[in-house]
Parts: sequence; C-alpha cells; structure tokens
Amino acid sequence: MPYINRSATAYEISIHPYKNDLSGVANYLDRLKFQLLTQIEPFKNNHIWTALSLHGFGPNPSDIFKPGFVNNNIKIDSNLQWTTLCNDPVMRPICEMIFKLPCEFERIRFMKLAAGKSLRKHTDNIDVDIEKKKIVRLHVPIRTNDQVVFTIYENDDDEVGKELNLTTGRYYYLDVTKPHAVINNSDIDRYHLVIDCFVNDELNTIL
Repeated sequence: MPYINRSATAYEISIHPYKNDLSGVANYLDRLKFQLLTQIEPFKNNHIWTALSLHGFGPNPSDIFKPGFVNNNIKIDSNLQWTTLCNDPVMRPICEMIFKLPCEFERIRFMKLAAGKSLRKHTDNIDVDIEKKKIVRLHVPIRTNDQVVFTIYENDDDEVGKELNLTTGRYYYLDVTKPHAVINNSDIDRYHLVIDCFVNDELNTIL
C-alpha cells in the first residue's frame, strides 16, 4: 500500500499544544448525552454527528445553536455565556486550552463523530461573520487517532482533496467555508473542541 502523507502541520496555528493527558475529559464526554447538530439528511434524527455547548447562547450544554440558525421552535437565548458544563472540575484542562487563545469567543462546542461513521463532503452552516472572517473556527482534537481522516477540498469541483490526520491537543484553523469531509474508521467516538473566535490583530498574527 503506498504511503499517504496526512500531515496537518500547514493547518496548525502557533499556540503551544496541550501535552497533558486528555483521556479523563474524553471518558467524561462518553457519559454525556450529546445533541443532534443538524436536520439535514442523512444525518437527521441519528447520532452520527452531535455536539455539546461549553460557551454559547444559553446556560445548558444542550444549547448548541445560535439565534437565526434553527428552523424549528427551539427557544434560543440571545446572550453569550458559559454553560454549566464549565463547572465540572474535569473541564479544567479544556479551560486552560481555551484561554491560551488571545481573543474573545462566540460558541465553543464539543463535536462528536461516532465510531465507524462518516460525514460526506459538505460546508458548515455558517453566518456572515465567518464568511467575512470576523469569526474563525478552530479545531482542537480531544480524542482522535490515525484512523480518523479529515479531508479538505479547495472547492466543489475538487474531487481529491487533502487528507489530514489531526493530533490531540493541537490547535488547527480549518476553513469551514470550503468543502470538507470526515471519516472515523476507528471503534471509538472522536471528540473535537470547536472554538469560534472573534478575530483581532493578535489572533491574526498566529493564524
């Protein structure tokens, strides 16, 4: 089988990676009930792609959405705030990781991709602030392995893309306005900490 270079170094930002063990966080997340992220087929009403909120529009970990982006009767708070998930001592490493970033935050969520599942080529359901790069979306893997492959494409016509293996505890800027896909070929759930950051001059220097 030919060697496939899946280095993600080019997408890593200049923040010192978190080197301590994050298995306690991942094991804790294993016990929580994640929320459905989308009503789009084929992911509607299944648990392939789910999330929990650490910082967002509402006090509860289930408050994963933002105003204006849900086409149902879910009531969404208009104020950004930390959720009750932050109160658990197991989240201290996550807080350390977040506050290494020199910026203010919009939503911060844990994203779960179930074991043995995949997300087909797509772009994220994003708002004008992300399109205009006023907000950037950073990924920090909390639990992953070399059988989890993130593929990013240059555009809709790109049929090959670039396959990446992301590393636990490292910070990545992945432009979610471009098509991308993810496959979890392993037998464990994959967790990413996904941080939506308000861009400022200091953050710009490390992107």
